Amino acid sequence: MKIKPIKRSILWPITLLSLVLVAIVIGFAVARMPHNTNALQIRPVRAGVSLPDGFYVYQSLNQRGIRIQSITPVDDGLIVELDSLEQRELAEHALMDILPLGFSIQRCDPPQPQLWVHKLTRDQLKLG
Repeated sequence: MKIKPIKRSILWPITLLSLVLVAIVIGFAVARMPHNTNALQIRPVRAGVSLPDGFYVYQSLNQRGIRIQSITPVDDGLIVELDSLEQRELAEHALMDILPLGFSIQRCDPPQPQLWVHKLTRDQLKLG
């Protein structure tokens, strides 16, 4: 039995549209997957516990040979960015020893600078 030309002309756009939608959904799913980041977040477990000083954290990790890219205060915690996954694992164990009880140490994504901040710093380079 032959497919009529009218049905065939409708079938291709629907198939193509379906494939595009599936590709978009897969793209969003992959983008939302957790990445293997080299950052740790230090947060107090309960209210009333103050954060450790970033310089203290830096010195303590540096003494143990752990290379740190940056330490950034974010909201109610500190984000410690490290050079590699191995450094992150070493830092995670070291921070458990260094910090007193009452702190949560979790893997996290490093903070992304706001788009407008990036535009401002880019425009400053053009001045002068």
